[in-house]
Amino acid sequence: MKLQKLAIAIAVSAVLVGCNDDDGNNVTCGDGSTLNPDTNICEVNPIDPPVECGDGTILDPDSNTCVIPPSTGPVDFYNSDNWAEAFPAQHASWAETAENTPEGGLDDLLASNPVLVTAWAGYGFAKDYNRARGHHFALTDVIKSLRTGHPMVDENGAVQGEAMAASCWSCKSPDTARMYDEVGEANFADNSWSTWGHEMANTIGCADCHELGDDTLRLSRPHTDRATDLIGRTFAAASDVEKANQTCAQCHVEYYFDGSDSKKVKYPWDYWKPAVDTDYSDVVGYQGSDGLYQGFTAEAQLAYYDYRGFKDWTNAISGASMLKAQHPEYENLEDRTTHAMSSHLDFGCSTCHMPKAQNSEGQEYSAHNVRFDMNKMPSSCQGCHDADAMDSILKARKTEINDLRFGANGVDPMLNEVHFKAQAIWSANGVEGLNEGKTIGQAKANYEGALQAGNELADEMNSLLTKVRNAQWFWDSATASHGIHAHNPAEAKRLLNKANGILVDAIAEADALLTKYNSAFVYDAANYDSKAKVQPLAGLDLKGMQDAKANFIENRVETEWPVDLK
Repeated sequence: MKLQKLAIAIAVSAVLVGCNDDDGNNVTCGDGSTLNPDTNICEVNPIDPPVECGDGTILDPDSNTCVIPPSTGPVDFYNSDNWAEAFPAQHASWAETAENTPEGGLDDLLASNPVLVTAWAGYGFAKDYNRARGHHFALTDVIKSLRTGHPMVDENGAVQGEAMAASCWSCKSPDTARMYDEVGEANFADNSWSTWGHEMANTIGCADCHELGDDTLRLSRPHTDRATDLIGRTFAAASDVEKANQTCAQCHVEYYFDGSDSKKVKYPWDYWKPAVDTDYSDVVGYQGSDGLYQGFTAEAQLAYYDYRGFKDWTNAISGASMLKAQHPEYENLEDRTTHAMSSHLDFGCSTCHMPKAQNSEGQEYSAHNVRFDMNKMPSSCQGCHDADAMDSILKARKTEINDLRFGANGVDPMLNEVHFKAQAIWSANGVEGLNEGKTIGQAKANYEGALQAGNELADEMNSLLTKVRNAQWFWDSATASHGIHAHNPAEAKRLLNKANGILVDAIAEADALLTKYNSAFVYDAANYDSKAKVQPLAGLDLKGMQDAKANFIENRVETEWPVDLK
């Protein structure tokens, strides 16, 4: 009512003003009205009705609209985007890891080298193995990979198609560290892989290596902290370079989980003696004096696994008890013993992969793109190493290593040959495997049982397959280590030559057994020269796996999990 009276009063005032003999240029409107320049009359301003905001929103007085109030809770530092304001240059360079992918898309290494299918038959890597992409894709790639299976939940709530353990998340997301804090490391690890899929939202980023919201380095993975303590390399007491190396060693290292400790991640370092030369020769009764059972060597790790009676899986083609090397870059880097300058040993992962850069204000920071560019190396490097020359050197090293693998009598073709010859020996003795139409599980069980039989064939095959296990371990220790041609090429060549020598003896042993048991098998490499040929021989249906994975992505990941697949 009061508003109506005010409006009438203003209107009357406006009419009087309009009738004035003056030209109207000095008309002053009262509160709540505005002069209309066309009519020279003060008009009442429209009044918006009061806004009532619902639960969870508040009125923004500037826009007179309801808005969600800003969060007053803690910042989610497991999301790397929330570091951008405090560390803009570092964040921008981290985001560039999305560009670190092979030209033309994913590079299918099984298609490039089908020997890998044979070597890993019965293990997830025989299903799917692509060249690594940038850290930005770590979460996407592990979810999309055929290795992780297609775990769906049936009408009874049971998970079907589960292929991997929960610890397989450990190198793919900082959310793993968050979950360790929230539910406990053992409770997290002692589950299947898909159990925690709904918690995995962020790919490798800031929180993996830094205190939350701070640039201070940390070990976010307790298994790395335990392992480095065990060998006398306590993180808190380490140099800045070694601290950086150890944050990388949370993932770029050889590891396993055997189920004896809630399936937690472990490193094969249990028998190290801190502050002394660690020697595994006593553990395995090795009598040699070549030092190969000391420190980070592949021999030392093999001795560790042998002593514990550990295997990752049974090869479904040959029946060999196998080990899968992960990516032992930390060991290869730390185990360098021959350099032109002793100061080279003071350099670490970050020297080459996170070189110093300057932001727009001239402030120095570490680039987080995690690539190698010789032109961005410290001046102390460039004084001796020309960028173009270094590129040629690295290419030459790769060529030399590839010759040992794929050349005449190379390790890779010999590995393929010995696995299939072992299968033929089993067949000649009535032990049925994949080539008799058995499933992967049945073939493994038949071979494992035959190896425990305690008869002459068991002794012969245990001898042969131990050689296969050892040769493949040395081969894998060299080939699974990213950048070994740059980090430790001498070690790569040593391991491949050692694998070659073992395989020469193994093939001779296999040939003798094929003759002894009157096998008609004749190895023809042309029968195994493509992924399409070898995967069915390894008991795998690629189309079926792809269809099941697509169903899993559509009906579980995209409906239940927070990750944004890239």
